[in-house]
Amino acid sequence: MIKALLNNWQAKLGSIILATLFYINLQNSKILVREVNIKIEYPKLSGGLIIAKGSDTTFPVKVEGVRDYVNFYTPSLKAYISPADLHPGENIVNVVRFGGTTPGLRISKIPGKEKVKIIVESNVSRTLIVEPKLAGDPPKDYIKSSHFVSPTSLVVVGNPSEFDKVGRIVSLPSISLKDKTKTFTQKFKVPDLPAGLRYRDNIKEVSVTVNIVADSSTPGESIVLGVPVKCQNLDKNLEAEFSEQEVSVKLQSKTPLRSIQIIKGLNASVVCSHKYDPKIKKILPDGKPVVAKVRLEKAPSLKSVEIQGVFPDRISILYRVRPDIGSGGTGSEDGGDGNSDPGSEEPLPEPEEE
Repeated sequence: MIKALLNNWQAKLGSIILATLFYINLQNSKILVREVNIKIEYPKLSGGLIIAKGSDTTFPVKVEGVRDYVNFYTPSLKAYISPADLHPGENIVNVVRFGGTTPGLRISKIPGKEKVKIIVESNVSRTLIVEPKLAGDPPKDYIKSSHFVSPTSLVVVGNPSEFDKVGRIVSLPSISLKDKTKTFTQKFKVPDLPAGLRYRDNIKEVSVTVNIVADSSTPGESIVLGVPVKCQNLDKNLEAEFSEQEVSVKLQSKTPLRSIQIIKGLNASVVCSHKYDPKIKKILPDGKPVVAKVRLEKAPSLKSVEIQGVFPDRISILYRVRPDIGSGGTGSEDGGDGNSDPGSEEPLPEPEEE
C-alpha cells in the first residue's frame, strides 16, 4: 500500500501543490479592494444651526471584501459625524462611524484623509433698519417732497453671538441737498459685516431716491411728482414690494397752492389683501405678483383741487414672508403696518413649496 502511494510520488506531490495554488488563486480572485468616496450623512443640528454650502459631501475610504459584496453594498455606504463636534464656522472633524455595511465587508480610512470639512452657519436673523441722512436744503423755490430707500431694511443672517457688533440701524453717509433742483438717486455700498454674518439675498448696495419739486404757487393745471404709495391692511407677517413706490398726479387747481401743500394733502394707497398662514407656512392665496389699483384721497384743504389722473393707476405687488417670522409665527387677520421689528432675532421661515 505504502509502496503504491510512494510510486511516482514526485508527480503526485506536484499535483497537490498545483491544486493548492489554484485554490488559493481562486479564492483571492473573489476578494476585491477598492477606494471609493461615500456620502457623508449630516447630523441634525439645533439652535438654528445649519450645514452650509462648501462643506464636504463625501469621504474617501478603502472597502475590502468579497467582490459581490463590495459591488452591491458600496453605493449604500455612509459616513457619520458627531453633532457635538460641530460649531458655528469651519470645522475639521473626524468620521465617527460608517453605516450601510454588512459582515464580511471591511471599511477603513485612508491615511492622510481621515478628516472632513464641515461649515456650520446659523439661520437666525436680525432685521436692520436703513436710515439715510439728508443734509442742507435745496435752492430757493425748490423743496424736498419725499425720499425713498431701497431696500428699507437689511436682513443679517448668521451666528447670533455676532449680532451685537452690527447694532440695529444701518446709517448711510450724508446726502447733500444743496444745489439740487430735480429728483435724484444716490447708491451706497452696504457696510461690511463681521465674520460669521452675511446679508440675506446677497444684497450689495442700497439706493436712496430724493424727490425735489418746484415750490410753485401758480393756479391751473399741473402735475405733481413723487406722491408715495402706501400699503393698506398689510399682514404683519408679510412684506410688500411695489413695482412703483410713487405715482404722479395730474390736477387742476382753481386757487394758488404750494407744492408741499399739495403733496402732503394727497394720499395714494393700494389694498394689500394677501395673508400668511403660519400652519401651512404659505402665502394665501399664493405668492405670485398681483396688480392692484391705486387709490387717491385728498385732504379737506385740497377741496378746490380737481384730480384729473393718476400715473400709473395700477401697480404690481410682490408679497414675501418677513424674514423675522419663524416657523411658529402667527398671521394677522386685522392686518398691520408691515413694519419689521428691528430687534427680531428668529429662525428664518421654511421655503414655500412651489
